[in-house]
Amino acid sequence: MHRFFITTQEQRTIAPGETVSLNEKQAHQVRDVLHLAIGEQLVLLDNSGDELVCVIVRNGRSAVEVEVLERRAGKGESPVHIVLCQGLLKSARFEWLLEKGTELGIATFAPIVCHRSMAGLEDARSTKIQRWQRIIQEATEQCGRACLPELLPIRPLTHALNNIPPGALAVMPWEEARGESSLHDALRAIHPEASQDTPNTITVVLFIGPEGGLTVEEVMLAQRHGVQVVTLGQRILRAETAALATIANVMYELEIRLLLQYPQNR
Repeated sequence: MHRFFITTQEQRTIAPGETVSLNEKQAHQVRDVLHLAIGEQLVLLDNSGDELVCVIVRNGRSAVEVEVLERRAGKGESPVHIVLCQGLLKSARFEWLLEKGTELGIATFAPIVCHRSMAGLEDARSTKIQRWQRIIQEATEQCGRACLPELLPIRPLTHALNNIPPGALAVMPWEEARGESSLHDALRAIHPEASQDTPNTITVVLFIGPEGGLTVEEVMLAQRHGVQVVTLGQRILRAETAALATIANVMYELEIRLLLQYPQNR
């Protein structure tokens, strides 16, 4: 079924039997793009983690309305909470990373300004932030998640380093790493049950540089904050490729271990 996030004017739980009017954009999507008819079903999401199974009861030019049939639990979020501190990229590449990172399960996007970030990228206006949030929302709807990843304000690298959550694993892939452990080794050494998070979850903070890469000074500063510098292999990856490769490896190594150890996370 097609999925749409909704917002309510007041903080309340929408119950079965209620009628909900879709906003103009969603109504256009349902009526003119998807050509859904009265009696067909769709899923609404209110960012609570639940799914609202609905049936279309009105489908006209003035409004599209649905009736809530059932409120049910959506797919749970990953027990691996990844915070991606991504050095700002050119618009198209950063937007692509927002979409794919959402699909891979990122919990929080934290755009950061680094020494080699392109000038002007840190001055993202409200329209661009809204566009980023829309990309995240559409990717969340598409991939079957029931909660939106968080998008933090743009901030300097130093601020992100100063706000690493206690007990989190902080990792920084760096193309100039020599003699450092691999990402695989760093993840294999992690024991989720020893984390200061709740016993069945772990927070991983990933620091990925901008298109120009991270400076030696930035890497040394990160190490002083307890960040593990790792290598991703012999090839030099683009920033967005490095981010997605790291996310996928973290999920592969840690998510399966946690799900096997704590089946209630499924």
